[in-house]
Amino acid sequence: MIEDTPEKPEPAQTPQALARQAYIAAVRLLGSRDHSVFELTQKLLKREHSDEAIQSAIAELMELNYVNDERYAELYTEQRLGKGFGPLSVRSKLHQRGIASHLVTTALAQQAMSWAEFAQMALEKRFDAQIITSHDKKDVGRVSRFLAARGFSSGDALRALNAARKELET
Repeated sequence: MIEDTPEKPEPAQTPQALARQAYIAAVRLLGSRDHSVFELTQKLLKREHSDEAIQSAIAELMELNYVNDERYAELYTEQRLGKGFGPLSVRSKLHQRGIASHLVTTALAQQAMSWAEFAQMALEKRFDAQIITSHDKKDVGRVSRFLAARGFSSGDALRALNAARKELET
């Protein structure tokens, strides 16, 4: 005969224990790569940690400088620029990751580069001289779409195309 025993409820965990669990989960996430405060918060929420536990864990991580949105913005900007993306792309990606506008502006300003020259380098790396010097609307459109997709403004793209043409024609 099987006895029907009522399940014993689990003892309620203390807020400190819940915060410690969120902290441990956050440290594990940070072990793979740097995260912004927003990203970390979202990932911890998906793992069903309470808001209070997350806030406590994030505060501790910020105090220890394990999470720093300014550093994240600088490193992410360098990484994206290294892959040939322009300032509009970097700005957009950082905003998606919850980085404040002033931190994005600072990170981009620290690069101290001419975006038109940077666009020209990306252009010359991607296209051969024949396409760059072509005045065919199809080729010009292709180049323009490429630079726009990479996150360069239309002004920077135009300056880059004109400079690249000038260099190739001389």
